[in-house]
Amino acid sequence: MKLGYAIPNNQGLKKVSDLVDLASEAERLSYHSVWVSEHLFNTAYVAKRLGNRPYHEALTVLTAVAAATTTVQLGTSVLVLPWHHPVRLAKMIASLDEFSEGRVILGVGVGITRDEYDALGVSFSKRGQIANECLAAMSALWTQELPEFKGEHYAFSGQLFSPKSVNKDGPPIWVGGNSAAAKRRLINYGTGWYPLALSPDELSEALPTLQTELEAAGRSPVIPVALRTTLEITDKPWDRPPALRRTLKGTVPELVEMLQAYQQAGATHLIIDPNSGDVDYNREVLNQVAEDIVPHLGG
Repeated sequence: MKLGYAIPNNQGLKKVSDLVDLASEAERLSYHSVWVSEHLFNTAYVAKRLGNRPYHEALTVLTAVAAATTTVQLGTSVLVLPWHHPVRLAKMIASLDEFSEGRVILGVGVGITRDEYDALGVSFSKRGQIANECLAAMSALWTQELPEFKGEHYAFSGQLFSPKSVNKDGPPIWVGGNSAAAKRRLINYGTGWYPLALSPDELSEALPTLQTELEAAGRSPVIPVALRTTLEITDKPWDRPPALRRTLKGTVPELVEMLQAYQQAGATHLIIDPNSGDVDYNREVLNQVAEDIVPHLGG
């Protein structure tokens, strides 16, 4: 299982350069990937956390990180597809993918903050349909010489589009969500699954059903499965068994047990989120996980 790190672009840090430094530290420590979050307005639970402090734009941060790193994978956790026009987004992702030499992992979802949809003039009730169209449209843009697409929300044809992504089929698309609609989106458009807030036991129960559905659709059941979870290292054991926990909270031995349980349940990637805007604390967590936990995980 590969470990990733959630860059705190969503935690009110003033300087983007601090985010880049943390991503570079993650690369130095051999983390597999770094991930950014997305909101456009400080609204709902975001406003409660940040007030008027900044929530830095996801792809801008990843572009800065790409310039400062060479090997770490660059992920979105997740982009809310209906907030983006597929032509512009496909071009931005392809340019970032070229610049980073194919390091982009496009994590996608539909979001839950209705007021952001209202502010953007996008239908909240049709967000799933819009997201599906966006994915289909971007696939056409990345894979066809003269892209052609016609849907209810987007349509284009007869014009050249460049650049393409490094991978001829487009960048890896990891679909976020646990709902039936999210799983259908994965089966139709995705290459990986990004479930939300599942314990190891819950993942172990859910994954075989999804794999059966993938096989029934003619897809390989072997796909990346990534979970993002907040991390808190404690001095005292937590009272819940590690296999039932949805967050990485506990002593170092407990966290090792929990990560091993995730791996046994079928997770291929786990993204740690220190859930803090304190740069020194983030750096401390990155180093402690690398030094005290990773050596006990095996291959």
